Amino acid sequence: PILFQHLFWFFGHPEVYIVALPAFGMVSDVIATHARKNIFGYRMMVWAIVAIGGLSFVVWAHHMYVSGMNPYFGFFFATTTLIIAVPTALKVYNWLLTLWRGNIHFTVPMFFAIGFIFTFTHGGLTGLFLGNVVVDLPLSDTFFVVAHFHMVMGVSPIMVLFAAIYHWFPLVTGRMLHTGLGKLHFWVTFLGTYAIYLPMHYLGFLGVPRRYFALGDTAFIPDSTQTLNAGITVAALIVGVGQLIFIFNLIWSVRHGKVSVANPWQATSLEWQTPQCPPVHGNWGDNVPVVYRWAYDYSVPGHKTDFTPQNKTDAESLLTDKGEQ
Repeated sequence: PILFQHLFWFFGHPEVYIVALPAFGMVSDVIATHARKNIFGYRMMVWAIVAIGGLSFVVWAHHMYVSGMNPYFGFFFATTTLIIAVPTALKVYNWLLTLWRGNIHFTVPMFFAIGFIFTFTHGGLTGLFLGNVVVDLPLSDTFFVVAHFHMVMGVSPIMVLFAAIYHWFPLVTGRMLHTGLGKLHFWVTFLGTYAIYLPMHYLGFLGVPRRYFALGDTAFIPDSTQTLNAGITVAALIVGVGQLIFIFNLIWSVRHGKVSVANPWQATSLEWQTPQCPPVHGNWGDNVPVVYRWAYDYSVPGHKTDFTPQNKTDAESLLTDKGEQ
């Protein structure tokens, strides 16, 4: 059984990062576009993704501190878990410094992208608790673990998916999702997430075990935990119903949403520069575009606008006379 548990977590923990890494890429694109700034430390961010992918294969047994492993193994896996926090923290700094002094447009995609930074940071910080052997032992198999995992994996990548759908929906359909419904959807989801999972951390500190149908007369667990559990259930139901707002917005906007202009977010990347929006089969037809720059030329000094598409030459993008300057 222990060998099978090792096998499961050797697969299971890298799989967590495999799910998260595409979200990291998408949210970086959304933040750069809606903050009107190029991604801070782009190369550092790329290498951080590579480092996270590699290190994810040497941290799996931090899920198994209570399985009776040798303490030296516990020391090794606690160390690698703390090391993998470094490239993960670098990515958060990259996103925050991209926002720093940017011309932030508080669009619905940006709401969800910033919400992701909050949930991912809070979920990641609780991971440091569980990565430490001494702290993990009393918290293992409690609601604290449930709260940590869902903040990192059950919420954060979903926040990015919502950001990406709101961001690229005009490109796919040629119509905009309703902004008011989108903001309502965000606040119900974001605040509801904290209403669900912040109390769970407290329940974990009390020692409330996960996966129990009924706690019975457990001496060290106060009766108030039942009230808190009921509150969590209500919050979860509200968040679940709140997703119907998004589904309605999605279905309604496909037919009746505001018709989108060709590049509603004034993005620089190539997918937004196609002759037609949404793109037809083949995207560009017979005229394959020529790329002159990378995908994040935002707010470049001396350029006519705060965004310079990849397929624009320097002559087209630069200010042409002293009067304009």
